[in-house]
Amino acid sequence: MRKFFVLIVMLLVIVAGYLWLNPSVEQVDLQVDREFQPDYIAENVTLRIYDNEGYIADHVQALKLEHFEQLGFTQFDQPRYTLFNKAHQPAWEISSLQGVWFPEDKIILENQVVLQNKQTLGLVERVETASLQLMLPEKSIHTHEIVQITGAGFFIKGQGMHVDLTKETMQLQKHLETVYFNEN
Repeated sequence: MRKFFVLIVMLLVIVAGYLWLNPSVEQVDLQVDREFQPDYIAENVTLRIYDNEGYIADHVQALKLEHFEQLGFTQFDQPRYTLFNKAHQPAWEISSLQGVWFPEDKIILENQVVLQNKQTLGLVERVETASLQLMLPEKSIHTHEIVQITGAGFFIKGQGMHVDLTKETMQLQKHLETVYFNEN
């Protein structure tokens, strides 16, 4: 009887040690799931970024914002970015259905991306694409998707584009089609 009692106590000690040293699967799953939960959520967000002189440099609005600290990005629903020119006037407004803001001010916009010229004298009025990358410090835009550029009296379709908003240059990587409208 004594041998049986010692055997049971040893078995209980081994099981308790195993359970104590080996983390449960549920705890690991909870840690992984927590990574994919936003640290905070905000709705109807407005963010203004100012330059060194105190003028507004960029203006961001979104229907919803979700920040993921561990993953290192912020996700936006229906973001609208307004970029300002050297005269501190709204130059371009970029909108989409989804956007992700990464460290170092790299922004990826996806689904129905529209780049709208806010200046009245610009040659290009509107650019549409499926997705693009916006680098805020450099104010440059890159995409490898199909782009549709609309201006006063013309329409251009191409694939891939690089835009430098500071230098006001736009370059297509591959030209596909141009249509000029006959306005009488």
